[in-house]
Amino acid sequence: AALPAAAQSKPASVFLLISGSLGDKGFNDSAKAGLDMIKQKFGDKVTVKYTELGADTAKYAPALEDAGAEGYTVVLCSNNFNNAVSEVAARYPKTLYVMYDGWIKDEIANVHSIMYKNPEAGYLAGALAGLMTQAKGDAKLNPEHVVGFLGGRDITGINDFLVGFIAGAQKTDPAVKVIYNYVNSFTDTAKAKDQALLQYGTYKADVIYHAAGRAGLGLFDAAAETGKYAIGVDTDQAALFGNEPAKSGLILTSTMKRVDLTLFSAVQRALAGEKLGGQKVYVGAAEGVIAYAPFNKAIPASVQKQLEGVIADIKAGKAKIPSAFAMSADEINKLRDAVNAAKN
Repeated sequence: AALPAAAQSKPASVFLLISGSLGDKGFNDSAKAGLDMIKQKFGDKVTVKYTELGADTAKYAPALEDAGAEGYTVVLCSNNFNNAVSEVAARYPKTLYVMYDGWIKDEIANVHSIMYKNPEAGYLAGALAGLMTQAKGDAKLNPEHVVGFLGGRDITGINDFLVGFIAGAQKTDPAVKVIYNYVNSFTDTAKAKDQALLQYGTYKADVIYHAAGRAGLGLFDAAAETGKYAIGVDTDQAALFGNEPAKSGLILTSTMKRVDLTLFSAVQRALAGEKLGGQKVYVGAAEGVIAYAPFNKAIPASVQKQLEGVIADIKAGKAKIPSAFAMSADEINKLRDAVNAAKN
């Protein structure tokens, strides 16, 4: 396929701007993997570049501005750049800005935004946690029906995972209680570890799921210390600890959010001349973007079979999964309170 006219004079170019840094073994690393897939597929026909901008949001708009001024064909950035994209993108109509993990607030002709069905990821984790907390004959599980959740911050994007998690857990265990904490950071692994230890210890959580970025790695330290189960997020987090069986052996699975596949697909389509600008898309299990990582053998075969049914229901649109973005703060509080193991 021919490259768009703007790109024919020089090789097409793709620039990934990363908020925070690489090494989170999750979201950002998955985006970088998508960039690597582009490089592998197109070789010299496309130049690729990335930069890590850390947490200083003041750098975001200037970085997007520079990328536009330098004439990049496609610029990739996460929803953390939402305000900066709104401010900058329209000034560089020849550059396609692809923003992932959220929708752009405005209608901008050269912005393509991708929202992931994060509540589906939460629901997958919750369904597994609800089944495991009832499983018999495993010395790591106790008779209490308690599962845990660690969120990075008490914000809509993270509560999107939590409300899905609660719905999934209630679907497979109507008697379930959920203990939840917010780290109030996406980097503080020590605090996440302390909160996880409290959930495992005081509240007797059998399984804890996190949506806390790099901070969530502290969950796996707590799991290893207590010999309890955990569920990872965004990428196959058990695979990170291949040389640390004390950790990988306790990660039941992870909920995959294939940022890599979505970015690769968007760039490939844009370079083939497809007009993606002005579109907002919402992708999840049905598109193969939200899924389980390989299951740990600690999950009984009967449970694995039930989880296949859960996935099929989501893909068929049969599962009732709430989204925090469609709920008021009051509704979120009610849902959390109804199952809160600290209150009930």
